[in-house]
Amino acid sequence: MALPGDAVIIEVGLNEGAGQGINPHVPITPDDVAADALRCHDAGATMIHWHARDPQSGDQRLGDVDLYAAALAPMQAAGLLGYPSYPVDGVAPRNRLDHVWALHDRGGMELAPIDLGSVSTVPWNAHLNDFVGLDWLRTQSGVVDNPLTFVIDAVEMADARGMTCTFGSFDVGCSRILSMLHESGRIRGPVVHKIFLSEGWAVGPKPSEAALDLHVAQLPADLDLEWIAVPYSHHDPAAVERLCRYALERGGHVRVGIGDSPAANPTMSNPELVEQVVAWADAAGRPVATAGQVRARLGL
Repeated sequence: MALPGDAVIIEVGLNEGAGQGINPHVPITPDDVAADALRCHDAGATMIHWHARDPQSGDQRLGDVDLYAAALAPMQAAGLLGYPSYPVDGVAPRNRLDHVWALHDRGGMELAPIDLGSVSTVPWNAHLNDFVGLDWLRTQSGVVDNPLTFVIDAVEMADARGMTCTFGSFDVGCSRILSMLHESGRIRGPVVHKIFLSEGWAVGPKPSEAALDLHVAQLPADLDLEWIAVPYSHHDPAAVERLCRYALERGGHVRVGIGDSPAANPTMSNPELVEQVVAWADAAGRPVATAGQVRARLGL
């Protein structure tokens, strides 16, 4: 079932690891996350991604079922499709999505976030022309480790629960893996495929229209999917707008949010970022999808 009128899915990356020092609107507590998500819903968003954070310190708690569940319930009541992040360091890949399965079994979460490949963390500052955060990086693994066996097992576990997969593609090879998963018969649509176009987190090709085209060229024409462009770790709001508008012109969807690029619009709230996308979609001649339309599109 296609979205009516080529409607646009708007997703929001609410907070990631951003601090309120860089943007005072970053939601931290489950109550704040839920309230922000509902405001984004009122503005036109239908999908929400967020990181569980310690309510006192703001530190990330990426596998905390209780913190995620407290924010997820109000989103579900409004018809929003919400899904979490996952822990990397100190957690074996086979256990990386344990909280996802628990959130489905306990609260009926419908989306399973599965990132399609391993990538090195490369923090780059284009203004300094140098790497940054190297001392911190030496205390970490430095790798987002998503081996193929983990991906295949996670797809099977999501399918067994009737969950819709939302795939993350950090590099072009990740988009190619999606095609191979389809060709091998391991996935069937509809699925959501997120294409990250990253600046400061320098993973994949330089973020550009050509990079987006290269990702899309890897996707199988006979797989039922919707793809979402995710401008990530940008400092220039004009670059975010350019990439989003191009994705809309190409028939894709977009994700914005304080969490994704906190420095790009340091005074804007997440609902205000959604309102921008609504205006861009209107300029492209495309309506904005409702939560009900997205649920029907994904067979939920």
